[in-house]
Amino acid sequence: MIPTRLHGAIDYAVSAALIGLSASRAFPGPVRRVLATAGAGHASYSVLTDYEGGFHPALTMREHLALDTAGALALCGAGLLMRSQPAGARALLLGIGLAELAVIATSGATPVSGPGQNASPAARLTGHDEAISARQVGYPPLDTPKPVAENVFIVDSLLPGPLGAVLPVRMTVIRLPDGSLLVHSPTRFSDPLKQKLEELGPILHLVAPSLAHWRFLEEWQHACPSAITWAAPGLGERAAVRRSGVRLDHELRDAPPLTWGDAVRPVTVEGAMGFHEVALFHTPTRTLVLTDLAMRLEPPKVPALLRPLIRMFGTMAPDSMPPPYLRAVVKQRRRQAADAARRLLDLRPERVIFAHGRWFDQDGAAELRHSLRWLLD
Repeated sequence: MIPTRLHGAIDYAVSAALIGLSASRAFPGPVRRVLATAGAGHASYSVLTDYEGGFHPALTMREHLALDTAGALALCGAGLLMRSQPAGARALLLGIGLAELAVIATSGATPVSGPGQNASPAARLTGHDEAISARQVGYPPLDTPKPVAENVFIVDSLLPGPLGAVLPVRMTVIRLPDGSLLVHSPTRFSDPLKQKLEELGPILHLVAPSLAHWRFLEEWQHACPSAITWAAPGLGERAAVRRSGVRLDHELRDAPPLTWGDAVRPVTVEGAMGFHEVALFHTPTRTLVLTDLAMRLEPPKVPALLRPLIRMFGTMAPDSMPPPYLRAVVKQRRRQAADAARRLLDLRPERVIFAHGRWFDQDGAAELRHSLRWLLD
């Protein structure tokens, strides 16, 4: 784990490197502007972070890591999307972004000292908890099933770790015709949540619908040994999945398993780099279930300093698009992805549930068409 003191040193080194690269005539103007913006932004919020490298305690380390993540993803997106720029320059942007993500993933979130850490630990914790409560990033009640249509339930939760206060996450539970439960994109496990779900029916199906939505599977598998795990195509080939020990019983394609009856239809959206997202359509209620192909974060639930960047990404309400790096990956298989998107629209869903932000509880088809305009227009 990278301590926050070392992370601060890396922050300023990266800022200086980015600004230095932006002055090089070896890169075209658009690439230099991206580098300059990234370097200046990185230095600006590092100065304002309450850690060993900061000078004014305006941001917590968790918020700093969230900004790091957003900036790294923006660099990756720029590297993938700036197709008119030289391949070497695009590779540099993508490489820097991926390197930053690696540093973020191994960084701690608890500073030993900082400009605002003269208060007692209890006082700092109370202030942080109050800030989280004020933002209300989640959709309470958390970790409890909530009905949204007949035999369709959602469970709102939060992602753990440094980014847990930034991004809410949601799983969907469908009761199949035989009375069993299908759990799509499982969130964090708890015994009380399992007990509440089992009051609705036995948990017999777990669905890992994409590369990013399988991390909580292992706990659910241990707690529900009779459940079959269905996975997006290619998920079992990922190195992180193989190392995790998670069991993937079957790949899920566009033909629904016989055990699901005729209530649920899967539709697979394909992208580059092994990306697949398996959407589920609950026919009786015309409910479409996605994970990341739509994302509608609400301004009051996002830290103020992140709002301009997220709005620029197009993931803030009312835009509701997936982030740029995901759009770039999907566009690498544009024809196949667009065909799948049209099949989703042809289903004319009344509501669309997805993993992050305020889901579409009405006018689902129109809202989905708006979210997918980047792929279809």
